[in-house]
Amino acid sequence: MSGFENDITIGATMAQTQSSSQGFSLQMFGKPTIVLAHVSFKAAALFFYFFANFFTSSFIVQFLVILTLLSMDFWTVKNITGRLLVGLRWWNFVDADGNNHWKFESAKDTSKFPAIDRRVFWLGLVAGPAAWTFFVVTAFLTLKFEWMIVALLGALMNLANLWGYLRCRWNSTEQMTSYFQSWAFLNVLRRAQAPSPQQFQNPAFSA
Repeated sequence: MSGFENDITIGATMAQTQSSSQGFSLQMFGKPTIVLAHVSFKAAALFFYFFANFFTSSFIVQFLVILTLLSMDFWTVKNITGRLLVGLRWWNFVDADGNNHWKFESAKDTSKFPAIDRRVFWLGLVAGPAAWTFFVVTAFLTLKFEWMIVALLGALMNLANLWGYLRCRWNSTEQMTSYFQSWAFLNVLRRAQAPSPQQFQNPAFSA
């Protein structure tokens, strides 16, 4: 825990104090290199899974390449991008008695993390498990069980990071569950209160 917030600005550029330029550019992010690292390994693993047969016909080679990319993504997100983009970190250790302890940490000052960096982090964190889950279902329906196992590994590794950072965001599972229940309730309430198209109809055209 000591030193958790040290060097929290690694990868930052002067762009975080400037307004966003026209069009898309890495310079619009506060930490462009860290954002790129957060996205690149996820994209590389998904890309190779989808186009693996274009590179090699050996399933063993395909499996090893995808597993390597997934491992690199898992390690990078768990140890680097989460801390530098949103100020969160989760980890575990084994004490002298052999007991496993999980730690979920969060930075005290969130103003150090630009909003656009945080959005990309959470978007990638959610999109990864969603994409791999889709591949699991697709492989199962097409009876490609060896590829279903590969996709299942990807889904589990991405879900592990998602769960860890959700626990960092909230102090307990009860708080996390309460937040999502409140969010779902508010969304249902907004939809129920939204005016129907008939309310905007011009009376001159009504029957």
